[in-house]
Amino acid sequence: MKMKKIILIPALVGVLGVGAAIGSTTLITGNAQEKKVLTMQEIEKKALKVVNGTVTDIEFDQNQYRSVYEVEVYTDTEEYDLKFDAYTGELLKQKKERRDQDDMYDKMTASTTTTKITKEQAIEKALTKAKGTVTKIKLDDGIYEIEIRNGQHEYEVEVDSSTGEITGFEQDIED
Repeated sequence: MKMKKIILIPALVGVLGVGAAIGSTTLITGNAQEKKVLTMQEIEKKALKVVNGTVTDIEFDQNQYRSVYEVEVYTDTEEYDLKFDAYTGELLKQKKERRDQDDMYDKMTASTTTTKITKEQAIEKALTKAKGTVTKIKLDDGIYEIEIRNGQHEYEVEVDSSTGEITGFEQDIED
């Protein structure tokens, strides 16, 4: 009888250990699935805390390893390329370059173009044309270039920054 207890106790401890390991793995994976991607507006605020300038481009990029936002910020003399974790908002990479003559010309062109609508208003307008998730927004020569994906299609919608009108629309099958 004593022998059975000695064998039974290690077997019970082993079963409990395996059960705990499976349970903790489930908890870890469950937490990963519950995370939510930060919005472009939240990432823009984080970028402006890192660099005091103007956000000119925000792009969401997702692959099998990581989801990130790539953000371009201009100051009077430099261009910053920032990369943020899309879930935590952690700054992963920061690159700074001196702006050249082409960049200065772009800034002059942008400053003479009257922007009457915000990025948020441009996104709202684009979403009337195509439903999905906005993965990129860029202001270029007075036109907001907005990419939208819905799992089947990828859309590119162009919205005039002074009138709010849709000036271009393309639809492709998503890769």
